[in-house]
Amino acid sequence: MAQTFPMNWKSTLLVSGPALVATWLFSTPATAPANAPAPAATAAPAAVTTSNIEQEAARLQARLHAAAEYHAPSRNPFRFSTRAARPAANVRSVETAPPLAPPPPAVRLDGIATDDAGGAMQRTAILNTGSDVVLAKEGDPAGSYRVTKIEDDAVELAASDGAVLRLTLRP
Repeated sequence: MAQTFPMNWKSTLLVSGPALVATWLFSTPATAPANAPAPAATAAPAAVTTSNIEQEAARLQARLHAAAEYHAPSRNPFRFSTRAARPAANVRSVETAPPLAPPPPAVRLDGIATDDAGGAMQRTAILNTGSDVVLAKEGDPAGSYRVTKIEDDAVELAASDGAVLRLTLRP
């Protein structure tokens, strides 16, 4: 039978301490020896490199001065100015336009329902007047119109002035 001991801070340190030390020792990078000889440098490439660096520096310096010139902005969003006066244009006489067509009716056909009333099919139009939904049969009022005919996919409405409006279902 194995005996278990409670873990306290001392036993935790005893178990995890050596693991941390071993991890630190084996994960440190190897250092380069201090006595390693430096590679020999030749004098000719250094002179060529210096002249290339001087040429690049001169090129960048010229480009820097060219970009530093200030140009006044074309507009200032923080200052209001008066607009320049435009020359007077030729004013043409305004012709009166023909009267516009009346706006479309405020009634829309949303659907048609059918009921079997004593063997005869009775249709009911579902009309949307913008502020209300109206269920109307033939002869019933619907907003400023009266329903005159209900078909399978269309409804005819008559206005009080005699104008006939035909609404169809949209697919």
